[in-house]
Amino acid sequence: MFVVGNMKKKVWSNKLVESYLKKHYSEKSRDTAKVYLKHFFTTMNEDPEKFIKKSKKEITDIIWDYAKKIDKRAPKTQHSMLSFIKKFLVRMRTPIDEVEWEEIKTRNGVKKARAIAKKKTPTLQELKKILSYTTSIKAKSLFVFCASTGCRINEALQLRWSDIDLKERRVDLLDEVAKFDNPRYTFFTPECKELLELWRPEREKALKRMFKKSKFLRDKLERQGYKVYQVKQGIVKQNGKTYDQYYWKISKDGKELNKEEIIALDDRIWPFDYINASRMWVNLLEKAGSSFNEIDPNPKLKFKKYLYNEHCLRRFWFTQLASDRMNSEYVNFIGGHLSDLSATYKDFDTEIFRRKIKEEYDKHLGCLSIFEVQPDLSEIHDKLKEKDEEIKDLKRRLEEMEKKFGNYTLSLIVEEMQKFKEKK
Repeated sequence: MFVVGNMKKKVWSNKLVESYLKKHYSEKSRDTAKVYLKHFFTTMNEDPEKFIKKSKKEITDIIWDYAKKIDKRAPKTQHSMLSFIKKFLVRMRTPIDEVEWEEIKTRNGVKKARAIAKKKTPTLQELKKILSYTTSIKAKSLFVFCASTGCRINEALQLRWSDIDLKERRVDLLDEVAKFDNPRYTFFTPECKELLELWRPEREKALKRMFKKSKFLRDKLERQGYKVYQVKQGIVKQNGKTYDQYYWKISKDGKELNKEEIIALDDRIWPFDYINASRMWVNLLEKAGSSFNEIDPNPKLKFKKYLYNEHCLRRFWFTQLASDRMNSEYVNFIGGHLSDLSATYKDFDTEIFRRKIKEEYDKHLGCLSIFEVQPDLSEIHDKLKEKDEEIKDLKRRLEEMEKKFGNYTLSLIVEEMQKFKEKK
């Protein structure tokens, strides 16, 4: 077990925490998370069940008190301790404001941890070039879907057709699909809708060819009580070597399932796993050439990392909508950055807000449409960025004036200057 500072390994258990750890952490990282959470709850003498029922103000005050108690520890250790608590609160639907975390870290001298791997985010034209190297509707539909919805690859691969409304161009991510178990909804572009409609019949054909090759499906069926076993089919010779050839059988209550029954059990939109998706993406980068298949040269990395990794599709989505000036609250919600919201999650989970966010999203279809011809708005975006900087500068100068003149308003300052001139 990894032990933080002078924390001693003692028997400490709590039903809520144990359930939380089992649900959100692998066996390798579970002990580490438990040590940090144990230290927080024992140090602050708080019961987890009662703690999450407290008001936001009470929780915030307790976090501040805890931060004072650990402010002598190394900055990296403090960052880890606070991060595990933050994740716990978010997943328990009791997050405190993001500004509080930033102020705590600033006060304690904690800098944000930097990722080891370097990353690049493609522009609209760069992403169009990468995706132009695929003739597979399977790959194109998945990657365009992620680029137009902001979904992570892992989230998209768990989606079923029942999670998608093609007419409204909306996708509902349930808590078992969404990261951190925070359900949300998002939208996709008309070109993405067209690709999904093209992929659906192709998916059925692909499943009929490989319906017994999916390890994901076999594992899923075993968990649901199906019997999955191999049967020797014969012997094959390859490269001068002899191999036993097997095929899979799946049965329930003593009855073997036929092809159609097995196919019907896998209702995922993209019936393959993350490894296959990653290979498809890397294959596109290699075809796109030297400007896209760059490898992170960092020697500390255990595995080869491409600068344009598959997660860049999600970064593309955030970057495009931010540069196109879409409402940041809406972007953070449908993008799953719930801790960055100033409003509460429930405010957005209504039919009224669904319509509002859809209307706002549709205003920015141009910046997310990859293959449809769109007008070049880069010059306008550059000018808007300049205006944003001018506004920031004006706000800064106004704040300086307020500090300098206190309660004086601009009209009072002008009045005082006029009186001074009259006296002279």
